Formats: sequence, C-alpha cells, structure tokens
Amino acid sequence: MTTIAARIVGEALRSAFDGTSDDLLTAGLGVAGLRGPPPPFANPQRPTPRELRRRAVHAAYSGLVDLTDAGGFGRLYGPANDHGIGGVEYLAALRTPDGRGVTSVLLQIPAAFDAADPCLLAVASSGSRGIYGALPTAAEWGLRRGFAVVHTDKGTGVGVWDLDRGRGYRIDGTLSDDPADPLLGFAPALDAELADYARREPHTLLFKHAQSGLNPEADWGVYLLQAIQAGFEFLNRELGDRLRRPLSAANTLVLAAGVSNGGGTVLRALERDREGWISGAVACEPNAMVSGRTDGLEIHYGGRRLSAAGIALYDYTGLHGLYQPCAVLADAEAAAPLAAATAAARTRLEAHGAGLQALGLLPAGPAAAAANAAREQLLAAGMLPQALRLGHFNLAANLWSSLSVSYGWAYSRRAPSAPYAGVSFAATDGDGRPRSLTEAEAAVLWADSNGIAPTGPVALCARDGRGERRANNEGSLALALAYAPERVLARSAQPVEGLPADRAALLAAVHRGQQEVVMSGQLGNRPVIILHGRADSLIPVNHASRAYYAVNQRDRGGRDELRYYELEHGHHFDAFLALPDMAAAYVPMQAWLCRALDALLERLRQGTALPPSQVIRSRPRGAGAGGAPPLDDAHLGQLKVDPGADRIRFADGVLTVPD
Repeated sequence: MTTIAARIVGEALRSAFDGTSDDLLTAGLGVAGLRGPPPPFANPQRPTPRELRRRAVHAAYSGLVDLTDAGGFGRLYGPANDHGIGGVEYLAALRTPDGRGVTSVLLQIPAAFDAADPCLLAVASSGSRGIYGALPTAAEWGLRRGFAVVHTDKGTGVGVWDLDRGRGYRIDGTLSDDPADPLLGFAPALDAELADYARREPHTLLFKHAQSGLNPEADWGVYLLQAIQAGFEFLNRELGDRLRRPLSAANTLVLAAGVSNGGGTVLRALERDREGWISGAVACEPNAMVSGRTDGLEIHYGGRRLSAAGIALYDYTGLHGLYQPCAVLADAEAAAPLAAATAAARTRLEAHGAGLQALGLLPAGPAAAAANAAREQLLAAGMLPQALRLGHFNLAANLWSSLSVSYGWAYSRRAPSAPYAGVSFAATDGDGRPRSLTEAEAAVLWADSNGIAPTGPVALCARDGRGERRANNEGSLALALAYAPERVLARSAQPVEGLPADRAALLAAVHRGQQEVVMSGQLGNRPVIILHGRADSLIPVNHASRAYYAVNQRDRGGRDELRYYELEHGHHFDAFLALPDMAAAYVPMQAWLCRALDALLERLRQGTALPPSQVIRSRPRGAGAGGAPPLDDAHLGQLKVDPGADRIRFADGVLTVPD
C-alpha cells in the first residue's frame, strides 16, 4: 500500500488576516467584491502573492457558485452580512508518495477556532482547480462554524509550465524559472525529447493534471490524508503552548467534504483511511468510478430497468464527444436550457451527424432522424434525459474534448512530448494560431485558470486539414473518433480512416491507468453522505453515485453507514444558475451540501440518525416577468426522516430509485 506520510517540502508560508481588510473566506472582497469584476493588480505583470490569492479566491467563487442574492448567496449559503473571518493560513508543498512531484496543502485557522473543542474539516478542490478550489463550497461551511479547514489541490492544481520561457508557478502563484525551486508546483523532466518537441511545437504549455506523468487521480485519497496530517502539524505549530495536549485525530472531530473531483477524493480517502483519521464525510456529485465492479447489479429507475451502469469516465466522455454534437439537435432538446447557444452551429453539428451516418454509426436519413438516433445512443448508455438537456451547455464549454484529451493523457501517463492525436495546449491569436502568453496573461493564469485546457487564452490545438496548427476548441469529428470507445467504433460499417496510428497503444495505456483509479466502495463504519443532482450532465448519476452506492450496499451489506441523497432538480454547475434559463429550471447543489454537512455534524455530535437514502423533491423557481423569484427553502425541498415513496432502496442486487 502507498505510504500516506506527509513530507513537507521547503518552508511553509504563513499569512495572517485581520478579518477586515483581508480575511480567510472572501480575501477581503466581501459579498459585493465577489460579485464584482476580478480584482486588479497594482502591477499587472508582477502581482504579489497576496494579490494573486485574492484573485484566485474571486475566480473560485465565480466559477463554482451562484453569487446572486436571488439564488441564495449570502442567505442560504456563503458569507453573510460581509462578516470577515480573521485568522491564519499555512501554505505548503507536500511530496507525492512516489517522490516525483508535490501537491499543495493549505491550512486555515479562523480566529474563532476553539482548541478546547477542536474541529477540522478536510476538503479537496473540485475539477482540476488550484488550492482555493474548495473554498466557496465545502470550506465556507467549515470556516463559518469556527472549524479549522485543511485543503489539498490533490496533485492537479494550476500547475502550468511554459516551454517557451522555461518557467512555471510556485504554490503561491508567483512565477519561477528555477526547476529546482522546492515550492514549484510542476516542472517537467527537461530532457532532449522535450526540447525537440518545444522547437517543433512552439508556444506549447504543459498542464500538471494531464502531463505530469503521475496519474494523480490514483492517489487523490492519499493526498487528502496527507493534508490532514500536515494540518495537524501546522495547528500544533501555530497554537503551541496554548494547547493542553497536541491536537490529533484522537482528540479532534475530523470531517471531510468535497464537490465533483473533490467529492471523489473524499471517498477515495475514506477507502484508504485505515487509521481512523476521518470521523464522517460528505461527497457531493462525486467523480466515483466503480467500472468493472457492477456485474450482477441492476438500477431500476421510475419502474424501468436501466441498461448501463458504472461506465468509466473516459468511456462515457468519449461517447458524449461522439454523439452529443448531433444529439443536441434532437426534437426533445429544442426547448432545453441554453438551446440558443448551439443555433449558430447547426450546420457544423449536422455535418458531424452526417459523418457518423457515413460510417454507419447512425442510421441513414435526414439530419433530424440522425439527431434523435444519437440521443437514443446516449440514453441506451445510461445517460438520463434530464442530464442530456444540458448538452447545449456542454458543447459550448467544449467539455468532452477537454476531458478526453486531459484524462486520456493522465491515465496513459504519456510523455508531454508525445501528444495523442496531435493535440497540444497553447494560447492562440484571433486566427486560432498558437502564440506566446503575454506577461500579463502569464501573471494572472495561476489565479484565473481552472487547471485544465481550454482555459482563459489557452486552447486545445491540433493540425487542420492543411497541416496548420490551430485552435480546436469546438472539437471535431476526427478528434471525437480518436477518443471514442473501441466497442463503438467496432460497429462502423467501414474502416474509420484517419485514426492515430498509436490508438491501440493509447487505449491499452488508458485502461491500465483507469484500473488504478477504480474504487472499492469500502468506506468503513462511519457516517457518510453522497449527494448528487439527477440532472448532472458532467458526472452521470448512473455511472457514479448510483453505481457506487449499489456496489457499497452489495459488498458491505449495510455495514457502512452510507446514505445516498439524489436532488431532483440539481445539476453540476451551480455558477450558471445565475443565467435566467438555468435559474428557472434548477436548484443549487451548494445549499444542499451545507444541509448535508449540518446533518452529518448533528449525527456526530448529538447522535441523531441520518435520514434514509432518498430522492429530495425540489421545486424549480420558474421564470417570472422579472426573472426567477428568489430561492427559498420551499424550492430546495426537504430531507425526510420518513421519505415514504421517495426512499431509495437496495435489495437482491437491485437499486431502486423513484422517478
């Protein structure tokens, strides 16, 4: 088993915040500042670490939660009344278990922390975000209650290396051209192959999650456990003589929580936690992969048996990339939220469908028939119709190309100098040609980026039909085919031309990498809540939370105290609930993350039983004359002690989820 010992690299960076001019929760911006434009730098090309921190906090809030008052921010979740939280932060680098890299760890100690009744919340950033990537979600709940909060960026983070300039980012966001800098978040092996690649593909940027060669997802749980250990070291260092005895998991209530990849990290940490570091946890919309463990299990939803469950992320990403550009034109999606976003791309999307028809991957006929058939392919693969309604958003965000390229690179551990399907990452000009980052863009990238391309000025780049390297942010049929599952392409009526020559080698390497991240579903006998939105268009419930819960219930027979709550009108991207179409149709996961943590805390402190697994019946706000009305408790629904017909049940290998 991989060691979980936390080894601090270099010196930890300590910062104090008065709670007025600057604070732990909002970086001194307050609610109004978080809702405003990104905070500027005094010198745009040389920001200070404190300026970068403030900008990163603003970017995290903007990217993760609905900041509007009508959406509940400042009322149902988030900072209230502009009350700043003073305290201390420790920022440090931890050595990865294999010794080849570092992760970032951050401990926040609010002034209200009670050493006589100590509580620690361990959180992990969502997506591939940096160290503040869980602050607006799980961490804000803990800080507002006086918990110390320890964060991990789980080995992803905004680790970007600029091949043109030979420099990257330290853990505080400042730039460094010293590959030996102990606080450098990511530097590739600077060998002859990489130097040759940099000459052939100028202006290329490398991203840590995709190109570190470490498959970080395999150790996400370890990174969170290491962060907890480091958190206790910094707590004891800071509080020193004020403590009657050193703080540890034996005398401190330790909770863990995370969203998306952060939620998956929490479950992975629980599975690895043999020493009882964590007392209880909440995993919200987790990237939980149990591929290969669902044989013999069934999911019944709304009286129907679903035909697929537990498909791996790389595979369902490839399916979406192949079929969703056509499926969004299906009759059922014409009135979906953000449908207007794809109206201008109809010609290109119809051509995508025609290409699939030519291969026999969709039936011949008019474009409308192809679109309906593409949608049926996704439904047959276990995607829910509620999630497919957000396909327009997924395409606008270039979601599937981004994930296929980056996760394929990470799982396969391909060298940075060996891009698959010719894809690389670079800033681009107005014509889509790669260019160097400007100094101002480089200065702000660590703070603004979500850690995965495309982001900001950085695009996915590939050779076009004329051999020119151009931005490929909208994806292409050729790229979708390159990353499509082999079992799908095997149905083609004729050989698929133009596939990368090393496709078979890549898929074999991806499979090996995916085997490293398959989860066991073994959580230990402690209270754990999994929360997921039924309309999640990024992490499908059937392939993540439903499948994970079913595996746990089958293999543990109820010995784990695990509850699964499915929010009827929840989806994945709360930040976009500020858009009228989204506000009218969905409710925020963030409000329920806070409620789930409240229930967990009550369970651990008062012994109150967690309600049974159930569907939470939410009620969207709808669209009024002046937009959606303010969100309130009635829209969010209730977690019921006796859910009756809304109860989620497991028996005899069948998970039954009410419609």
